[in-house]
Amino acid sequence: MNKLKCTVYADNNSNHLQQIYTGLTMLHRKGTLKVSMRVGKDARKSTVPFSVQPNILHIELAGKKLCFDTSDSAAIDLEAYALTDHYFKRSFNPSLEPHNYHKNVYPYGLNYLVYPDGFDPFGFKRCALFYSTKEWKKELIKQADFLGKLHFKASVSNIYSPPVFREEPKVLFLARLWDTQSDSYFQISEQQKAQREEINTQRAKCIELLRDKFGSRFTGGLIATDFAVKQHPELVVDNTGLTTKSNYLHTVKSHDICIASTGLHGSIGWKFGEYVAMSKSIVAERNLNYVPNLSEGNHYLSFTTAQECVDQAIRLDVGTDTRFKMMEENHSYYKSNLRPDALLMKCFEQVL
Repeated sequence: MNKLKCTVYADNNSNHLQQIYTGLTMLHRKGTLKVSMRVGKDARKSTVPFSVQPNILHIELAGKKLCFDTSDSAAIDLEAYALTDHYFKRSFNPSLEPHNYHKNVYPYGLNYLVYPDGFDPFGFKRCALFYSTKEWKKELIKQADFLGKLHFKASVSNIYSPPVFREEPKVLFLARLWDTQSDSYFQISEQQKAQREEINTQRAKCIELLRDKFGSRFTGGLIATDFAVKQHPELVVDNTGLTTKSNYLHTVKSHDICIASTGLHGSIGWKFGEYVAMSKSIVAERNLNYVPNLSEGNHYLSFTTAQECVDQAIRLDVGTDTRFKMMEENHSYYKSNLRPDALLMKCFEQVL
């Protein structure tokens, strides 16, 4: 494929979009794309933290208008949809909103927070020109410090490892509880409160049963937020250093069976993508969103209850061949479908 001209209309720096930005940088470096970035003027006035900025990115590629929507919800942003020829949706689930899913809406794939290796001029430009937020300086340092001497960077190479086959597997599940009473940035509805309560109950029960079953071979617990300490102090992780990004990724790499639970709005959480990138065998809460080329049994085992979570983990524990094969399948999936440049090219190839 000849080098394609790609114009990125960067009007926000949402963490959810970083994977796409990383893929663009990688393809630009390879010479597959010739990327130019236009920074929206309104973005320079934004005081909204990166974690809650809009998860929409518009790109023009070879004369075609593309939109990437990486929000948790399966809902289509109709305003963004009206501006595009092709719309890629992270939480792809036409059964929830069939009237909004047209033929030019496509599944995007697994999403996780990942930065390019080395210096990223596009990322530096975004951070230098955008925002008056608390995270601004930290993000600027992260982009400039490509050697990782001042700030750990969750880069492509840091969130990757080939399969490591161990006879004595270890099980990992670190999770957070969602505050059911309030949120820093918006009012919680009764429906959202009920969903958070359901998520919290499931996560806490899974941790409790996994601890009982696997003992010293289990690493996990709840992240020590004020809410978690109040609700389940006995399940909170004692070692707070374990949950820093660098230590967390090191911990994932040293484990074999990793647990993933469904996130807000029924989304597939970032942990799932990280587990695949690090070639883990996975037990994941059943999810109705569609991910291209990802299949139950090959890439993960699913559960709906906490006891099923433990049973599936046992299955991978005792089934050495099943566990090893899944790790190899996920390693292969990462290289062909999830590494940021590969994922983005899969999307582009559908519309070119």
